[in-house]
Amino acid sequence: MGNNKLIVKKNVPLINLWSTDLINRSMYMTGKFILPFFASNLGANTILIGTISSISTITGMILKPIIGVIGDITNKTKLLLFACIIFAFTPILYLFISEPYHLIMLRLFHGLATAIFGPITLAVIASIYIEKRATYLGWFGTARSMGYVLGPVIGGSLLIFLESRYIFLITGLISLISFIPMFFLLLNKSEIENSHPQSYTKFKINLFQNLSTDISKLILTPQLWIVIIIEWSFYSVFYAMKIFIPLYLVNSGYNTFFAGSFITVIELIHILLRPAGGIIGDKSGYYPSIIFGLLILGLSMFFISLSLDKTILIIPAFLIGISQALVLPSSMALAANAVDKDKISTTMGLIGSFRNGGKIFGPILIGYLINIYNYKSTFTIIGLSTVFIMIIIFVYSSFNNLKNKQK
Repeated sequence: MGNNKLIVKKNVPLINLWSTDLINRSMYMTGKFILPFFASNLGANTILIGTISSISTITGMILKPIIGVIGDITNKTKLLLFACIIFAFTPILYLFISEPYHLIMLRLFHGLATAIFGPITLAVIASIYIEKRATYLGWFGTARSMGYVLGPVIGGSLLIFLESRYIFLITGLISLISFIPMFFLLLNKSEIENSHPQSYTKFKINLFQNLSTDISKLILTPQLWIVIIIEWSFYSVFYAMKIFIPLYLVNSGYNTFFAGSFITVIELIHILLRPAGGIIGDKSGYYPSIIFGLLILGLSMFFISLSLDKTILIIPAFLIGISQALVLPSSMALAANAVDKDKISTTMGLIGSFRNGGKIFGPILIGYLINIYNYKSTFTIIGLSTVFIMIIIFVYSSFNNLKNKQK
């Protein structure tokens, strides 16, 4: 009984952060799903709809390193509380939008919520659960994945009955529930915060010092660049895949339900296996887990390019989900291990910035390749590129292991 109480107490920060992330991510992804419909109703053309849908990612790309630095030298729980406020109250502003161009500025501000929440929550988990980082990062990541699954389902269901602008209001109201686990997190914030709180004057000085010195030191860390390459390439492929595989399937004669189900299967497999992926990373090593995951991702692209048979297509859906579960927890744990504990927020922010760059660049590049070639050829190119990156990671990890043995 005593052991059970200790286990529960140890996992209280994880449970509270997981609950907060699940609520906010689900509602944010609900809003993201209905956003193109809302923009279309306002008269936006397809180019503007694409811009509006992706513009919030730019906020994270620019601000995540800065937010990471702030998280390392100041109060993390206050930052998380501020993000929750943005998640809950920004959706109200959608009620007052009458021109599609106004959505660009609103989305840039709304993206601040995920720009704060992403690196700070990852830093908190990595700082508290040092011994089994990949395992706990794996468990925590299931909240985000569930949000990706639930958001479109909730948004699609509500659109049957309600006008899109009122659905935004509902997402804001439901996001208010996230203040409950946040309240309990605030009660136990001693594990999360820096041991030496800083005055406002010292904070300003340290912010500029850290931005100019700490980030420059971090970018000289070879292991972080390996993680950046992994994250950038993985998310470039994954975000492009979420856009173009459904289009490819519909253009090939499948209905939209099957195209949507393909993405749902990927996310469900990811949710189910991500904790196991974290455990594998902690036990077998982060590099082997990442390398195997990238190989599986490359193979999944070959499967898609070779056959459109329904029974065959379920294989790449499973493979992509497995690759996410293997790569992402170990990638974040690898980054956390490469730096000091008081620089984890900055590290997560820096990596998150490059990750967001992949989310923007991947769809643009792959869309360009599809215009030049075709879907099948492009998926083959993606598969070959992923395997090539896997080989780079394998060579680096082998060289690194050899160097460590010689020491």
